[in-house]
Amino acid sequence: MSVTEEVIIYQWSVVSFQISGMDWRGTYLMSAGFLVECEVMNEGSTPIRQQYLTIKGKYPHAIVLFRLGDFYETFDDDAKTVSRELNIVLTSREMGKGNRVPLAGIPYHALDNYLSRLVNAGHKVAICEQLTQPGETKGIVQRDIVRVVTPGTVIEPGLLDSKVNNYLVSLVTGDKEAGIAYIDISTGEFAATQLPLERMNTELKRLNPSEIITGEGTGDIDIKAPVTRLDTYRFEYEIAREAILNHYHAASLEGFGCGNLPLAVRAAGAIIHYIQETQKGAAGQLSGLSTYSTETFMPLDEQTLTNLEVFTS
Repeated sequence: MSVTEEVIIYQWSVVSFQISGMDWRGTYLMSAGFLVECEVMNEGSTPIRQQYLTIKGKYPHAIVLFRLGDFYETFDDDAKTVSRELNIVLTSREMGKGNRVPLAGIPYHALDNYLSRLVNAGHKVAICEQLTQPGETKGIVQRDIVRVVTPGTVIEPGLLDSKVNNYLVSLVTGDKEAGIAYIDISTGEFAATQLPLERMNTELKRLNPSEIITGEGTGDIDIKAPVTRLDTYRFEYEIAREAILNHYHAASLEGFGCGNLPLAVRAAGAIIHYIQETQKGAAGQLSGLSTYSTETFMPLDEQTLTNLEVFTS
């Protein structure tokens, strides 16, 4: 018997297709050009399994912590990763007729401890909370991702070093110049600059970012920090400009001092998009965007910086 299913894939696209048989796993090359591993959800899967797969499909590159009562559960490959990284038991659970899946869970009250270990290991973690209580609505409890935690978007005081900033940096490079924007979500600090390419690495080392976001086409970055590569369109000038103006309800960029700094605008707009997508509300905590110039700094070569122990290793 043929069943028609909707599978949500990366970038929020929804594709309908038909397939015969029961539960199935495989790899499909969608017309949009995305390679997605999916599981067809039919009557053989439980409602919770179907709900989980729908949510996981929106965040394929993050570990999804799926709230079930007093625990955050992980499934499939996420469960194997969590079991390995946290040294906790990997078990399994039946989530439909003949459909037993890997499972690993952590108590909800111990989230900060486990979250810190996963993020420090370089993983992105999507936290899925229960939005309703059992019995409040028909069917199963409603759930959704409330935030995605990455090294540069940590806000929990217990996970931060109070002596240093936790900067998320956005980087755009051109032929001769680069645009850099940085945010510390825990304080709301937000600034951007445009500078010659030869000063880029020095400025990145000065900021000592916890995470760098950049376009897929950007070359290698000689900085010891996790790098998240995003679709290039996020860094396009018009999209970035609109992100800044819409966020601050402004009519032009002149008040931010970056009207003539297109690379700085692209970096700043992309970082606003990233925060809006991963934090769901935290973008409102950002202070006003300020623009600065590295020409007011005295440039030092890398050997001098090392000798002065300006940067932590």
